[in-house]
Amino acid sequence: MVAPSALNECLLELALQRSLAGFQQSLKRTLDQFSLSAWAVVFPAGTAIGARPVFMGHGVRSTASSLLSLASKQGLETIFPPQGVGPQLLARFADELNPAPGSRCRILRSKREKAGEFFLFCYRAPTSPDFAAAEIEVLSRVGRILDRCFVALWQAQEQEFEAGLFRLVGNLHPEGLCVLDNRLRILFENRKFREQMQIWNRGLGALQSLSLPKQSELPAVWREACDRSFQAFREVKFPPVSGRMAVTQGSLSVLKHPLDEQSWLEGAVRYLAFQSALGVRPYLVLTCAFKRRQPASAALTPAQIAERLGFSRREAELAELILEGKSAREIAGRLKIALPTVKTHIRHILHKSGVKTRLQFVGLCRPQN
Repeated sequence: MVAPSALNECLLELALQRSLAGFQQSLKRTLDQFSLSAWAVVFPAGTAIGARPVFMGHGVRSTASSLLSLASKQGLETIFPPQGVGPQLLARFADELNPAPGSRCRILRSKREKAGEFFLFCYRAPTSPDFAAAEIEVLSRVGRILDRCFVALWQAQEQEFEAGLFRLVGNLHPEGLCVLDNRLRILFENRKFREQMQIWNRGLGALQSLSLPKQSELPAVWREACDRSFQAFREVKFPPVSGRMAVTQGSLSVLKHPLDEQSWLEGAVRYLAFQSALGVRPYLVLTCAFKRRQPASAALTPAQIAERLGFSRREAELAELILEGKSAREIAGRLKIALPTVKTHIRHILHKSGVKTRLQFVGLCRPQN
C-alpha cells in the first residue's frame, strides 16, 4: 500500500518543478510509489497555436514499427489528436508499450478542464498482484494532480520565456515596441509605441495632450498585417520533436505612413516562434519608428539642422562636430564629457535624423554634387 506521507512529499516536489528534466525525475519518483514495472503518461496539448501532446515514460517497450516510434517522427498529435482517441488505437498503443508478455495494464484517463485528455498507462509484472480497486482510485486522483502540475510547469516556462523575450526584443528595438500573443492580445508595449500609434491614427497634432490610452489601438492596416503574419506562421513546418529552444523571426509586413513631406512613421510586424519539447509558442513583435528626412538639394547650417530635426542644445553641439569629421573620442575630449555620454547623444541624433550611421547623417546634411 502506498504511504500517503511519501506520496504527498513527491507530489509537492513535482508541483515545484520549473524545468522539464526536473519534472520528469520527480514524476518517476512519484509513480515509483506504486510498485509499477513500467508506466507512461500523455499530457494533452495546450491551447496555444503550435502546442502538442507530450509523452513521458519509464520501462516501456518501443520498436521501430511502433506507434511511439511513428509519433517521434511525425508528432504525438498524429496518435492523440485534439478530437480524441478511439478505444482500438488506445488499446494498441498500450499493448505496444507493454514491457513483458502477461503484464497487467490499467489505462486511466481524465479530461482537462479547457481541452484535451490526459492518459496514464500503468503496468505491473505478471508475478505481482493485480491492481486493487483502492489503488486504481488513488492512481486516478494522482493522475489528475500530475496533469495540473504539468500545466503549472507549462505556464512557468511560458512566463520565463516571455520575460526573456521582452529583454531580447527591447534590446533589438529600443524605439516603439509591442508584443502580441497568438490571440492578438497585447502582452507588452512601451510608451513610445503608444505615442506613435496616436500619431498614426490622428496625425502629428495627436500628442498635444500628454494623456495617452493605457493600451494602443491598432489601426486596421496593422491588424490586417498581424493576421497575415500569423497566417505565415501557420504555414511554417516545424520539426515534430525538438529538445532545443529556437527562435525564428523575420520581417513579414512593412508598413509606412507619411505624415508630411519630411516625416513619416515606419512600422513592421514580425512573428517570433519559441520551439521546445512542449511545442511551438508564437508571438507577434510590432515595431514602429518616427522617421525624418532632410532634402539634400541645399546646404544647411548647423543651426538649421538642429532646428529642423529637433535637436537639444547639446545634440546640436555634437552634430556640428560630427559634420567636422570628429570621432566620438575627439568629441568627448573637446566637450569634456564621458565617452558613453557622447555615444548616447550620437544615437539620439541618428534616431531623430532617421539614419543609422554618422556617414548617412553627414550625407543627409550636406548637398549632393
